[in-house]
Amino acid sequence: MKYGLQRYNQGAANLLSSRQIEAMAFSQAISLLERARDEKARLHALSMNQKLWSAVLREMDVQNNGIPDDLRKDLFKLSFWATRYCVRAMLEKISLKPLIDINRDMLDGLREKTVGASEASTEAPVHNFKLATA
Repeated sequence: MKYGLQRYNQGAANLLSSRQIEAMAFSQAISLLERARDEKARLHALSMNQKLWSAVLREMDVQNNGIPDDLRKDLFKLSFWATRYCVRAMLEKISLKPLIDINRDMLDGLREKTVGASEASTEAPVHNFKLATA
């Protein structure tokens, strides 16, 4: 299974930017959380969401990842909260809406465009987050 995922990641890396891959991951997590109607689907969605946020949390611990310190601190706090909320939601029947909302905010941020000095729209700087396959 890991071999297939590694091969897919190698191929995807050639076709998509890291920002696009991150956006896909958050989009998939949102979809899983929204469709979680029974206990099995709920636990699967929460597990995948926790893995996603754990990957973000690990990336925030890397010193030379190119992310400004203020943003890194904010993302660290957000990641820590999201991973803890996922565990709590696995144990208790609490709403998944806060996780969906946070994931949507991240997705919106990844899709955001910035206006350059020449006033032409360009994609915002890419942060090379690497998602783990845990």
